[in-house]
Amino acid sequence: MPAAGTILLGNIMSENTWNMMKIFNLIRDYRGMSGREKQTYYQTKCDYYQYFVQMALVLTCIVSLTFLVSDYKLNQSDIWPTLIPRLSILPALAVYLLILRKDRSSRLKVFMDYLLAHLIVIATIWAIFHLQDRVHASEGFTMMNLIFLTIGYCSSPGDCILSYIIFFLEILISNQFNHYSNLDVIMSLQIPCAIAVVLGQVSLNMVYLDHYKMECQLQKSLNLDPLTQVFNRHKLEEMIQDNKIIHADEPLSLAMIDIDFFKVVNDTYGHYVGDETLIYLGRKLKEKAGEHDMVIRFGGEEFIVLMNHCTPEEAFQRIDSFRGEIEKDTNSPVPFQISAGIAEYKGNFHKAVLKVDYALYQAKKRGRNQVIREG
Repeated sequence: MPAAGTILLGNIMSENTWNMMKIFNLIRDYRGMSGREKQTYYQTKCDYYQYFVQMALVLTCIVSLTFLVSDYKLNQSDIWPTLIPRLSILPALAVYLLILRKDRSSRLKVFMDYLLAHLIVIATIWAIFHLQDRVHASEGFTMMNLIFLTIGYCSSPGDCILSYIIFFLEILISNQFNHYSNLDVIMSLQIPCAIAVVLGQVSLNMVYLDHYKMECQLQKSLNLDPLTQVFNRHKLEEMIQDNKIIHADEPLSLAMIDIDFFKVVNDTYGHYVGDETLIYLGRKLKEKAGEHDMVIRFGGEEFIVLMNHCTPEEAFQRIDSFRGEIEKDTNSPVPFQISAGIAEYKGNFHKAVLKVDYALYQAKKRGRNQVIREG
């Protein structure tokens, strides 16, 4: 038994050590993210949790009206003084829902979440002003920590800290006219709660970061061709389905590139050399691609290159130059040639792919080792 207990304790300590190392690694990864990466991360986090946060805030606003019952008792059977302060949260809730319905920005969502939370605080302070017995204000303020904890699912720790600074100022300013008899108790309760909520949000941030990293890796594996390490057809089909491109306001051209007589390469040199040839072509296409271009393996030995900020004339010159380089390259696994078709994107990816495929067909039909521009 002592030996078994020692082994169990050792396993627990080892697991805790591993978890701590994982948290430290996640914190390091978070600190190493660029501003744009963090923006994408928080947008994803907000999209994931916002429905939950929004429903929690809506229910909080509705349930807060039940405090009229305690107001009635504290004011010795008089409900009217606190009726308007308690009901004032409903117009704020309506504006909150209306704005979030029209905008999908994570920054605006987080701002509106915290704004509604602080309007709940202000409505509570207003109601307390009309209470004869204000000693129970501490309970009302303490409950606000649950709301801040909930909003933390969508926001950053920095947002939470700023919100708590505003919250403490609201309490201190309201004390000037509400004259809390137990202000020291209120503050001594809120400060530990604030620390706990902020630390909890940091932990939540790291937990979601772990989830976010796994999701990004999964998405990458779904959209990346394992052989050539360029995007695969799934990525193109996703773009066709969404009809979405990187820069919709700029000219975009498509090139479809095919290895001439690739079956002969496989039959003569073997499939391993055939794979090496595909890997080589994929690497060369990525090297020649511009900053905003996208290289996709369409299937077999066919590749599609999406060239942003590029007219069909420029695309033709670039791809024809690339074709000449491939033909003369002595570093390729085996000598080979390519054919290509060029088409312009005009607002519909599906039609553009059909056109570029037909242009490639014409290049093959006219003798291969050439580039044909659609139209």
